[in-house]
Parts: sequence; C-alpha cells; structure tokens
Amino acid sequence: MWVIKAWRSFEMNITTIIEFENKEVEAIAGAKLVFVQEQIEENIVETCVDCFLMEDSDETISTEEAMDRVFKQLKEQGVIPYTVEDFSYEMPSCERLKKSENQEDIPQKVILSFMA
Repeated sequence: MWVIKAWRSFEMNITTIIEFENKEVEAIAGAKLVFVQEQIEENIVETCVDCFLMEDSDETISTEEAMDRVFKQLKEQGVIPYTVEDFSYEMPSCERLKKSENQEDIPQKVILSFMA
C-alpha cells in the first residue's frame, strides 16, 4: 500500500512524498531489487540496493533507470501530474545490528518525491 504525503511551502510549491514497499516498486519497475551487504563492525551490517535485476532476463539496470521507470509509470497512471518533470528518491539502506546468520533483515521502504 502506498503512503502519499504532501507539504506546501511558503512559496506555494507542493512537495509530495510517495512511500512504497519494495515489492510495489519491483512490480512497477518490472525488476527485482538486488541488495549488497557490507560488514561495518562485528555486529553492524549495512545493507544497500546495488541495482535491479530484470524479471524477464539476467540483465541488470541501475537504480536510476528503475526509478525512472517507476516515475514514468506513475505519471501515465495519473498519480503524478503530467507537468512534473523531475523527482528524487531514497532507496532502502540501513546500518543495523547483525541478527543471527539464518535471519534476513532487508530494509522494506522506497521513497519517491517530487515538487509541483
């Protein structure tokens, strides 16, 4: 389920933030998130999105290309106004305490924002 928040600044620009679950972004982009992990300290691991793996092939695309696909699809659906030309995004990343070896702890939110 998407979470959409909007703020109006003093100059009357409206900033809209759309929060997605990873699976929602994957469905819109037609590609799966590929995560990499880096051991920071003994009990701290950083997990970041490295790229996207296309569902219909072994081809990878950059996070920029995948999020551009999401942005364009949302514009086509009318979620984002057609007049909006630029956007920003935040991919899941977190520094956290390491859990037991057999437990996965993948960040679950992708955020896309734009001003109208």
